[in-house]
Amino acid sequence: MANFSLNTILTGGSVILALIGFYFVVQIWIKWRNIDMDVLKARVFLNKKFLEKNWWYVFLTGASLTAHQFIGFLMQLNFITGDLIYSLSEILEFMALVFLMVLAYEWLVLISAKKNQFL
Repeated sequence: MANFSLNTILTGGSVILALIGFYFVVQIWIKWRNIDMDVLKARVFLNKKFLEKNWWYVFLTGASLTAHQFIGFLMQLNFITGDLIYSLSEILEFMALVFLMVLAYEWLVLISAKKNQFL
């Protein structure tokens, strides 16, 4: 049986999340051509909850990537070492991908919504 370490699980999960996110982005791109931009602007800017969630996902993605890069930097300088620190860095990288995938899903839901659902 294969050795399923945390790194293996995170790497496999990252591939799956990336494929799901790619599917969401392709669906958004296909639907984007057929949407009225004025309606889209109204859906986005009149829905405070949608905007707040978007900003949180963008912030959490950036914070996760920043922490991941900072830990990697400290590891390269040999200020910190250890498998636990490396695992934390990998989890932060994985979480950034999760936040991006959820962000793409939220946009897909918004673009796919019926005209009267938000207005």
